[in-house]
Amino acid sequence: MEKLLKYPKIQFRQARYCLLAIIAAAVWCMGACSEFFEKSITDDSIVLLSPGADAETNTYLVNFLWEPLDHALQYRLQLASPSFDSAALFHADTTLEKTMFSTTLQPGRYEWRVRGLNGSSGTAYTTRAFTIHEAALSMQTVLQVSPQDNFITSQRKLEMEWQGIFSAKSYRLQVDSNAFADEDNLLLDRSVAGTSFAYDVLDEARHQWRVRAENDTAQSRWSMVRSFIHDRTPPLPPALTAPANNVQVNRPVSLQWNASQDAAFYRLYVYRSDSTLLSAHFPLRLETTSYAFDAGTRGERILWRVRATDRAGNESGYSDWRSFVIRN
Repeated sequence: MEKLLKYPKIQFRQARYCLLAIIAAAVWCMGACSEFFEKSITDDSIVLLSPGADAETNTYLVNFLWEPLDHALQYRLQLASPSFDSAALFHADTTLEKTMFSTTLQPGRYEWRVRGLNGSSGTAYTTRAFTIHEAALSMQTVLQVSPQDNFITSQRKLEMEWQGIFSAKSYRLQVDSNAFADEDNLLLDRSVAGTSFAYDVLDEARHQWRVRAENDTAQSRWSMVRSFIHDRTPPLPPALTAPANNVQVNRPVSLQWNASQDAAFYRLYVYRSDSTLLSAHFPLRLETTSYAFDAGTRGERILWRVRATDRAGNESGYSDWRSFVIRN
């Protein structure tokens, strides 16, 4: 007690510092905890944008749009005809991260609804109705399904797919590598009875493709032009840079190599001295050009090499072998 009375200012400062520390910790905890606990969106609602309430259209390709909702991670969209209460057909029931969904529909009456979702809660559905009236094929546009725009592949056969259009009897598919500048000299110009076609890709190049619907008296607008790249050329094997070959090193060992042009990622292979893989951990996929190796035992010789893979899936050859001995 005498010590407390003898140094009242010091005790007061210490108490004040402790109090400030407790307040700071509490504030930090509230901020940190907010990152771990999601805000409930149960009482929120989705704002639908298009189609508008009881909208009427003569366009078969419909783009569904809604406003993003704070704290929603995904959205569930459902589409039925003529209504959800008396659904004859369910046209869509899908979960999306984006706030847009497109599909091609036939003339008729429809209802659509969207709800927001996160890991722990969800909003109620917001619902709207709309009507599609029958119209001329010339007013319609084909919706492509796959491949997506700027798709990259090393496969020689590419499956092209699109959605069908009401009153269409066939589809005109065109493929080019010159942006359709000369329609008399295209890579492909074919009438297709269905909604897909397996195209044999011959040249390594950027290609464009489009499709339209046709019947006996009319044709639709062309779809948008999508591109794909056909690439069968593998990247060069990576050049290993560190550590030097056949040296003694301390763990962790920084395994390093030069970037290969066009490489999307690398596979690192690490072996024991008998050339068997060190563990099921390898080969290891990496998007960087280095790896901190911290396995093995003292005195053990480790072998390693790397190969590269590009965005089309082409694999390079292996790099040269290198080895090192773990010092400790």
